[in-house]
Amino acid sequence: MPEAKSSDVSDRTTRYLDALLDRHLKDLKFSELSRALRALSAAYVEKREEGGLARALDGRGKRAAFALYYGATHFLAVTALVRDLGLGFKGRERATLLDLGCGTGVCGAAWAAASDGPTHLIGADRSSFALHEARWTYQTLRLRGETSRSITETLDSVRRPEGVVVGWTLNELDDEKRARIAERLVPWVAKGSRLLVVEPVSKRVTPWWEEWAKPFLAAHCSVLEEKLRLDLPPKIALLARSAGLGTETTALRVLVTRD
Repeated sequence: MPEAKSSDVSDRTTRYLDALLDRHLKDLKFSELSRALRALSAAYVEKREEGGLARALDGRGKRAAFALYYGATHFLAVTALVRDLGLGFKGRERATLLDLGCGTGVCGAAWAAASDGPTHLIGADRSSFALHEARWTYQTLRLRGETSRSITETLDSVRRPEGVVVGWTLNELDDEKRARIAERLVPWVAKGSRLLVVEPVSKRVTPWWEEWAKPFLAAHCSVLEEKLRLDLPPKIALLARSAGLGTETTALRVLVTRD
């Protein structure tokens, strides 16, 4: 499954990360973003079961820190996974790509930007802030895309898509919602849809993972543990270090369709 040329992907990634920095450093000082990122990383863990992202992003600084740091790291991680796992789309026919729990849109955008064929993104998230940022992400990367306020409605209204990405989202949902997503995705994958699910490797964060992934293993999927080295821009790496977050590598648990 060929992807876009590596030089093209690198150029688009650089332009996107530069735009991301400009967007979120325009009105906030670096020290403000650093404090906000430190507070966000603690609040997100504490509030995961109380509403997750929507509850954690309770201020302009936290929203900017989330979009900048987590947006950059998740974009780079998915770009690497699409490249290494050969998931990129190619051809004249447009591929529909769902991004469930899309946040700022970076997971679907990274997959689309690393593909050598046209894609149409549909990002679904309950956060108005996240969807606003997702639309900005699509526009900045010159990608075709739309957004939805409901994962369930999106799954019910879309015909079988060519690809589905679920990045760092399932750990925010309850068992019923995770089961509903699996119920819809397994038949799609069995019929040829490409799937990429990414979660932290920590079993404390994802105690449900093994049971949830079982139906997919019979539908041409594999579970991997990946350790990626991310080449963060210097300012974002400095922001992470100043907030006490690691920048060297990220360890991920991945569910992906096999060839």
